Amino acid sequence: MPKSLRGHLTVVVMVPLVVLVTIFATITCWMIDSSMNDTSDRILVGSTRLISRAVNYDPVLQDRLLPLAVGLLQRRSAPVTHYSIYDGDRLIAGRADLRPPSDYSADGRLTGPLHPGARFTLTSRDPVLVRGYVDPRDAQGVVQPAYLRNGMLNGRPVRIATEMRRLTGNGHLVAVQVADFLENREISTRVYFQRVVSASVLVTLIALLLFYSALAWGLIPFATLTERIAASVRDPLHFQRLPDGDGPREAQMIARAYNALMVRAERAVGSLRQFTSNASHQLRTPLAVLRVHLDVLETYGAQSPQGQMALDDIAHSVDTLERLLQQLLALARLDEQVECSIGEFDPALVATDVIAARLPALQRADVNISFEESGHGLASGEAALAAEMVGNLLDNAVAYNRPGGKVVVRVLCRGGAVRVEIEDDGPGIPPAEREKVWERFYRMAANANSSGSGLGLPIVRALADRMGAKVALDEGAEGRGTRAVIHFRPAVQEAMSIPPSRAAHQTAP
Repeated sequence: MPKSLRGHLTVVVMVPLVVLVTIFATITCWMIDSSMNDTSDRILVGSTRLISRAVNYDPVLQDRLLPLAVGLLQRRSAPVTHYSIYDGDRLIAGRADLRPPSDYSADGRLTGPLHPGARFTLTSRDPVLVRGYVDPRDAQGVVQPAYLRNGMLNGRPVRIATEMRRLTGNGHLVAVQVADFLENREISTRVYFQRVVSASVLVTLIALLLFYSALAWGLIPFATLTERIAASVRDPLHFQRLPDGDGPREAQMIARAYNALMVRAERAVGSLRQFTSNASHQLRTPLAVLRVHLDVLETYGAQSPQGQMALDDIAHSVDTLERLLQQLLALARLDEQVECSIGEFDPALVATDVIAARLPALQRADVNISFEESGHGLASGEAALAAEMVGNLLDNAVAYNRPGGKVVVRVLCRGGAVRVEIEDDGPGIPPAEREKVWERFYRMAANANSSGSGLGLPIVRALADRMGAKVALDEGAEGRGTRAVIHFRPAVQEAMSIPPSRAAHQTAP
């Protein structure tokens, strides 16, 4: 089943959109994960420092401030604050299983090097801190600034913030720690991830719906154009063209292309109709003659004088039919084809080849043929078509000439102009009929009894139009006969003609 244009365009547009939404959602989730971890770490460090300050107060106030500080740290995502305060190996407050790091000895000494304090991305509003505190007085006694590490608590992974402070009252080095289960972070992050994914899916669905609806509205001109095309082809013999001046530019381009196709189809159908009409009209007479001669053969037999005459006439009629069919087919091909391939050819070589190919027939005709060449140059077009033109004009000059007449074929190349002349000294064509002879099947009254079909000159005119050449008929020398002139287009870059007035004469009796 063929794909719809609307669905194809939707897929083409939505695939990049889905990719962009996916990339945006991935970046958003990464930012959420980074922000959540950064925020949780900040809370851990802040909680550690708050408890550290509370435990540094006078023991009388410590019992009141510590529960208050722990209560302030409780939030919805972490309703229970996991902390511990160790003085050496003795637990002062909090969870006993939240042990100090290994570099804090049982007698309350720091046995290893100091750890770098926790650092976070600074902003323009971040104040200058002293060991993590804004007030330098709160930083008094801090030996190990708060830092972050990963550990285990009750068999579960945790994130731990640790600070070591020397108490003002007794000078003991205590370890203050606050822990946060990593799974709590993951749960909170997962909730935001789900929201981002849900929002992305919702945006994609809304975009799909809006784009599909907008695309349906935007394709209305093309749907209208399709309906017009469907209506125009209901009658296969009627080629209705579409208006190409309304609608969007793309629809106008389709309409113009369709109209061009209709013109070609109409031309082809017209050519077929004309070919059928011409063929039925022109073939009727030779076929009738054949039927008559076949009846003569059946009546008198092939060995009788009448039968021999009938056989000769049948052969002549078959030749006439063959020539007529070739000319009809040539006209049909010319009607269908519009463009001609651009090339270069030597008109003198074409003319001599045409004469050489017709020498056997010319020798049987009572006409003298001569060839003349003046200058040398190349013409633009197809050599085969040029040969067809020269051959048809030469055949006409021989067929309609007087007994013992002359035909001259000239090739003239002067000043960049290239032309071929075929001149005879026969009865000629009256000026009033020189345009009519270009019409198909037109024959002058004086030639009505000849075997011609009236298609030779129309074929020459059609070939000239295809090649961009011009052909004309004029009087021959001294006002006798006919001179046919073909003006070919000179070849590109053709500027020189070599001197000479080279003339060669070839005569056939």
